Order: sequence, then C-alpha cells, then structure tokens
Amino acid sequence: MPKVGMQEIRKPQLIQAAIDAIDEHGFSGATVSIIGKNAGVSPAIINHYFGGKNGLFEETMKSLIKEFFSGLRKDVSQAKDKTSKEKVMALVHASLSQSQTHPQVVKAWTGFWASAMHTPSLYRLQNVYYHRLHTALVVILKEAFEIHKAREVAQTMAALIDGMWLRGSLSGGIDTARSTRQIAAYLELVFKH
Repeated sequence: MPKVGMQEIRKPQLIQAAIDAIDEHGFSGATVSIIGKNAGVSPAIINHYFGGKNGLFEETMKSLIKEFFSGLRKDVSQAKDKTSKEKVMALVHASLSQSQTHPQVVKAWTGFWASAMHTPSLYRLQNVYYHRLHTALVVILKEAFEIHKAREVAQTMAALIDGMWLRGSLSGGIDTARSTRQIAAYLELVFKH
C-alpha cells in the first residue's frame, strides 16, 4: 500500500519519467512499464495514482500547461507598463521560452496535440490551453484595437505561435530567434494599419 502523501512527492518524478519515455519511445510507445522503470517505481503505482497511462499523460499535460501559463504571466506582468505591441511580444517570448522549446517538451506537446483528437480528456485540456492563450492575447490587443479586430489578430497570433512550434518540432528544433522575428514582423504590419 502506498504511503499517504506519496502522490505529491512522486507526481513530478512520474511526469518527468513520462516526458522522458515519450522522448525516447514516442507517445504511443511510452508504456506504463517503461515510465515506471524510468521513475524507479512499479507500474502498479502509476495505475493506483493516475488510473493508468492516460491519467498520467493528462497530469503531464496539465503540468506543461501550468508551467506555460506561469511563465506567460511572469513575462507579461514584467511588460505591464509597455505598449500593447511589446506586451504581445512578451507573450510570444513566453510561448517560445527555453523551458517550452526543450526537445523533450516539444515531443510531449506534439504527442498531446495529436492524441487530443482521439482522447476526450486531452481534447478538453487542449481547448483550455487554446482559450486561455486566445483570451490572454485578446486582453492585450483590445488596448489597441476594437474587440472584433483584437479577436482576429489574437487568432492569427495563436496560429503563428502554434505554427512555429509545429514547424520547429518537425524540423528538429524550434529556432526561437527566427520564429520571434517572423511573428514580430507580422505584428509590425498589424500595428501599422
């Protein structure tokens, strides 16, 4: 029987083991057995705490989303006295930060995106991520634009961020500086008009 409180101690360890397993074996190949071995625990512990692989993957995605939005809040709050364009770029920098572009993390995100189409719990989390990002962009952009324009630009910005992620993940790594420049060029055009 696992010790009381052990889940909170083991949770970060199991999440990292899941990310490592996805990195090495792919999303579908990362079995409970492999994850347990990476974490140094019995697969039964994963089943007990998370209800199996899907539960652990859901917790892993929640952890990555939480980390993403924590960095985003920090970067945007540091730009609170800057222009709307600079605030949006702070959000872009947070989206393309080192912790979020580490090859292991990129593989995990890509696996989650692909699996979200077939797994209701991951689909729900993907929608949470999308709506929170879109809302964060709209809140900033409506400082400079009417609401309908702010929503339109926010949707394009989110697509650019996700597109840079996808392109980078498929080409062996995200070029943060290049991606940031390309997104900034689009934003420059938007603010000129």
